[in-house]
Amino acid sequence: MRKILFFIFVTIIISGCGQFESVQDQSVQVASLELAPIRTLEQLDQYIQAGLVSDKIERIYCSGGTLRLVVYFGCAELVVATDGNERGSIERNGMKAYLAAHPELQLLPVAGASSGRDNPEALLALNTPPQLIIKADTGAGYDPDELTKRTGIPVLLIPMRGITVGREEFDYGLKLIGKALGKNNRADELINFFNSEINELKKRSQFIVTKNNTTTTATKKPTVYVGGVSYNGSYGFNSSESGYPPFDLVAAIDFLDKNKTDPILGNRHVLLAKEKIIEWNPDKLFVDLGTLALGQKNGITELKNDPAYQTLDAIKNDQVYTLLADTFYFVNHDAVLVNAWFVGKILYPEQFKDIDPKKKADEIFQFLVGKPVFNKLNKALQNLALEKISVKK
Repeated sequence: MRKILFFIFVTIIISGCGQFESVQDQSVQVASLELAPIRTLEQLDQYIQAGLVSDKIERIYCSGGTLRLVVYFGCAELVVATDGNERGSIERNGMKAYLAAHPELQLLPVAGASSGRDNPEALLALNTPPQLIIKADTGAGYDPDELTKRTGIPVLLIPMRGITVGREEFDYGLKLIGKALGKNNRADELINFFNSEINELKKRSQFIVTKNNTTTTATKKPTVYVGGVSYNGSYGFNSSESGYPPFDLVAAIDFLDKNKTDPILGNRHVLLAKEKIIEWNPDKLFVDLGTLALGQKNGITELKNDPAYQTLDAIKNDQVYTLLADTFYFVNHDAVLVNAWFVGKILYPEQFKDIDPKKKADEIFQFLVGKPVFNKLNKALQNLALEKISVKK
C-alpha cells in the first residue's frame, strides 16, 4: 500500500513539473515576441498578452482611409492624428459623412500624406504620440515593417474591402479594430447592421409579380449607368465602375455588369469612350457626386453642355438622378447603403414606396457616424444629393 501511495505521489510531482515547464515555456515564448505589423486576431491577442499592445488603447493614429472605420466604432475621441487626405475644402467635406459628423478631426495634427505615406518623425514628435497606428493594408505608402521599427508603435493593418466584394475581409477588419479598442460588441453590431440592410435591400429588389394567378420573378427592369465615379481622384461622366456596389445591392441592370468578362469593361474602374455610353443609351442615368470636386468640369456640366450626351433618351425623358460619393478616399460604406436605397426607390417605386431616401440616409448615418448628417453633406454638395435633375437644353 505504501509503495502504491509513493508511486502516485511521485507521478503527481513529475506531472506537475511537466505542466510548470509547459507554462514556463509559453511565458518565455510570449516574452520573446518582437513587435511586427499585426494582421490577425491571434497575433493581436499574443501582443496584448505580452504587453506589446496596450489592453486599453486611448490614443490612435489613422492612416490610409481607416478613420471612417474608427468613427463607426464611436471612437473619434481617441484619434490624435490623421493623414493629409482628411483635410480639405468644404466641397470635399460633402464626400465624407464621418468628417461631417466630426469636423474636429480636421483640426488634428497631420502625421503623413494620403494613401498610407506616413511620417515616422511627425508621429514621434506629437505631444501625445499614439499607442496604436491603424493603417490600411493595401501595400501602398510607408512600409509597415519599417514604420513599426522606426516608431516602436504597434501597427494594426486593416484590409480595405467593401460590404459587397471582399465582405469576409471587411468583417475581419472590423473584428480586428474591435479587439484592439475593446469594442468587440460594437464590431458585432456593425456586422449585423450591414447584414440587415443588405438583406432587406435584396429582398425588396428580387421581388415577385403575381399576374393572372401566375407567380413569376419580375425581369422587366430599366437599364442603368452611373458616371462621375471617383478613383484615386475625381472624374467626369465617362468614369464608371463594374459592379458598382449600390447597383449590385438592388440587382440593377448595368451595362458594365453585363461585360464582366471583357478585359477592359470588366475592370472595377473604367474610363469609357463617350460613344459607348451613347450606344448603350440606358433608361436611367445616375451621377456620383464625387465628380463635383472637379469644379466646373464636373459630370453634370458635361451632360448639360455636350451635344452628344444630349441625344441620350434618359436626358430627354428627365431620368437623371444624383448619388452621394460612393468612393472618396476608399469606399464610403455608409454612402453605399444610402445610394442603394435611393436607386431601389427609383427603379422599383412600388417595392420601396414606404421609403423616404433622405430620412433613411439619416438613419444610416446616425448608426454609423453618430449623427444624422445628410443635410450637412447635401449643403456641401450644392443641395444636389439624392435628387432627380434636369440636364436637357
